Amino acid sequence: MLGDMLRSERERQGLSIRDIEKGTSIRALYIESIEAGDYSQLPGEVYTKGFIRNYANFLKMDADAVVKRYMEENHPEKVAEQQAEQEADAAPKAEQKPEKKAMKAQAFSTGSDFRERVEKSHKNQNMLLVAVVVLLVAAGAFYMLNSDSKPAAKSPAPAQTSSQQAKAPKAEQPEKKAEAPKKTEGVEVVAKLTDACWTQVKADGKTVYEGTLQKGKTETWKAKEKLVIVAGNAGAVEIKINGKDSGKMGEKGQVAEKIYTPEGESSAADQSKKDSKK
Repeated sequence: MLGDMLRSERERQGLSIRDIEKGTSIRALYIESIEAGDYSQLPGEVYTKGFIRNYANFLKMDADAVVKRYMEENHPEKVAEQQAEQEADAAPKAEQKPEKKAMKAQAFSTGSDFRERVEKSHKNQNMLLVAVVVLLVAAGAFYMLNSDSKPAAKSPAPAQTSSQQAKAPKAEQPEKKAEAPKKTEGVEVVAKLTDACWTQVKADGKTVYEGTLQKGKTETWKAKEKLVIVAGNAGAVEIKINGKDSGKMGEKGQVAEKIYTPEGESSAADQSKKDSKK
């Protein structure tokens, strides 16, 4: 079981649950629940995967493999669906390869066909060289005839005096109109990563990204009404909302869920309170 594997690795490294809590900012209650396989104590599926990922990273384990094992143990039907989709996507690519090989074999099926193509190419090149030579000879003869019959060059027109230049009116330059500032429709969030962070992004209710963003990456997401971002390491994500700095999503190791709208930023907890008052 996944919880047994994490507990065994923690004990092998001589770490206590308090050490894990201090290093990952995950509550001891949640760590104990993960090790016991009792996920009902955790706040939700997204948070559960975020906690497991942070726990595995702290133990220097393969976080993707650990999360995959969690999904296989608790949601095997979703894992089967993903595998079926991947196999369906790979099937058309595999079918295209034999067709390409057959086309190549057909194109050069006989040696005589290849020789005919080479001979035809040589003939075309020879004809092109003859045409170029004829054009060069004609151009040279035309230049010789024209050089003998050219009239004397006209003398340049007298330069204008300084007084004449002063009297000449300057062309009026149209006034440049100030460009109106560009308005961002909906909400645009730019995230800059100062450390690796597992992230999930939903734009207007549709998941547009889920994975681990590496240190130094900068990502931009847009939505018409609402962006929901869950970060497994909130202190590693610096946010800009419609061009304005909003600071970090939270503390290092903290799992945070934030909601971004054209009006600004709010946490998932604040949004649930608003919904309950309606």
